[in-house]
Amino acid sequence: MNSQCLHHLVADQVRRRPNTVAVTAGGHHTSYRELGTASGVLAAELHERGVGRGDLVGVALNRSVDAVVAMLAVLQAGAAYLPLDPEYPSDRLRWMVRDASPAVVIAADGEKPAFLDGDIPTVPVRAEGDAPATQIDVGPEDLAYVIYTSGSTGTPKGVLVPHRGITNRIRWELDTYPVGPDDAVLHRTSLSFDISLWEVFVPLAAGARVVIADPAKHQDTEYLLRLAAEEGITTLALVPSLLRALLEQDPGLRSCPSLRDVHCGGERLPPELRDTFLADARALLHNLYGPTEYSIDATYWDCEPGQTGPVPIGKAIANTRLYVLDQDLHPVRPGAAGELFVAGAGLAHGYLGQPDLTAERFPRDPFAGGDERMYRTGDVVRGRPDGALEFLGRADDQVKIRGFRVELGEVEAALEALPGVKQAVSHTVVQGEDTALVGYVVPQHSGCDVGTLRRDLAARVPSHLVPAYLVELAEVPLGPTGKVDRASLPSPEVAGPGPSDTGTTGDEAVVAKIFSEVLGRHDIGPDDDFFDLGGNSLQATRLVNKLRKAFDVNVALPVLFETSTVAGITKVVCSR
Repeated sequence: MNSQCLHHLVADQVRRRPNTVAVTAGGHHTSYRELGTASGVLAAELHERGVGRGDLVGVALNRSVDAVVAMLAVLQAGAAYLPLDPEYPSDRLRWMVRDASPAVVIAADGEKPAFLDGDIPTVPVRAEGDAPATQIDVGPEDLAYVIYTSGSTGTPKGVLVPHRGITNRIRWELDTYPVGPDDAVLHRTSLSFDISLWEVFVPLAAGARVVIADPAKHQDTEYLLRLAAEEGITTLALVPSLLRALLEQDPGLRSCPSLRDVHCGGERLPPELRDTFLADARALLHNLYGPTEYSIDATYWDCEPGQTGPVPIGKAIANTRLYVLDQDLHPVRPGAAGELFVAGAGLAHGYLGQPDLTAERFPRDPFAGGDERMYRTGDVVRGRPDGALEFLGRADDQVKIRGFRVELGEVEAALEALPGVKQAVSHTVVQGEDTALVGYVVPQHSGCDVGTLRRDLAARVPSHLVPAYLVELAEVPLGPTGKVDRASLPSPEVAGPGPSDTGTTGDEAVVAKIFSEVLGRHDIGPDDDFFDLGGNSLQATRLVNKLRKAFDVNVALPVLFETSTVAGITKVVCSR
């Protein structure tokens, strides 16, 4: 048995702790023995269906015990799993399936999902039978999973991650921030993002417990804090924007006395957020950085009281090499800015079906022997005297929106594919404490319906690729070289009352002020809609937190999706 394979790490705990609770979801507990049996039965069923080494298997399940069973079963069958998030638009899922061509797709009841075309068979997650322990000879270089990320050419790209990379990441985690049988880790991230691997397999490899958050409430801070307290969560992974929302609800996260470690990643960790956390928290704060192409994380940094200045992305995790290079792939002088390249055990094999892009983004490592490769991240960094790396920005058009990687080219291509759009450009603006995506469209005919465009786009791409603002242009501004002059793009504005006539009084004025604080906008009137003003689901969580404090009422997050104007929300909070 090869200890470098992901499922073998879990199988070891199944043997050692069969009666220990492995997964908790909705108050139901699943033991390691039950998890091993269910995944073994499904692995046998997949084997009977002809699934084997090198195959891809789609997992069309939301976060659940069944999803954990499915992931393990696919790995036990010698295949790699392809997450197909049911919350994604059908068009996006249909494209992914056509691109990846999975051998089968695992669904909750075995019925064919609406997005699944052609003759790809489906398999129910709860197969029948008495699990034979089928042994498939897979090694560390075999694929464990394929996760799609935003693509600069307008289409997503599938990242091919072998067992070697993810097991290295997990072993480093358990050596650096030990997790044991008495620990509980919260799982709240979609399987379509690689941090979900950390949330599931770190605890399962340590004999600890995975606590699965209700997918419908994964950004409701009141629910998450209550769940963390009730389930004794000791380790938590968050994007900084969600950490900020949690701290607004509970400074220092003191309502979760069991919490020991908070891992932040996915976007830049602001120093003021670090300081706010450390001022009240008992738990430790760790900043982690890494692209999907390097098995979740490549660097880490422990935040401590007294640290000042920007939060660095830190130093290399185990078996990882970091290079800061110039455009000719030569090391820059100490302290100078350069592009970050990463190499080592966590490196992905490349992109599914895209050899040219793989060769471009995974060039040969000139500092290592043989045919070893490295990955060019596109991130500009500089080394500090203490050896840590500081993130400075991007060398291309990739941005981070609420922790999600977004290529502006993909947003533009999706907009230009909409009926009535002649040309599109995308950009970002600072919106309060967040970064917002803006789409600029040149219509084929004047007077396009921006609301219709947004709805059409939301039906085709995940929510993080839908601009908070859509702005109509007569033409795209160009610079002297003929390239888009992004600096000349107009600031997005939403029609609304002027500064002298917002129309808000009393409680409405309080609600409007909260809108302004969350969205970073002014002159908000009673009929202005939170989502039309560019609000997203995470900002909705922050809005609800502030409403609860201002009016001392219990406002549930779903309320905001039923009535989202200043006047409508005021009526709700004043009727409680």
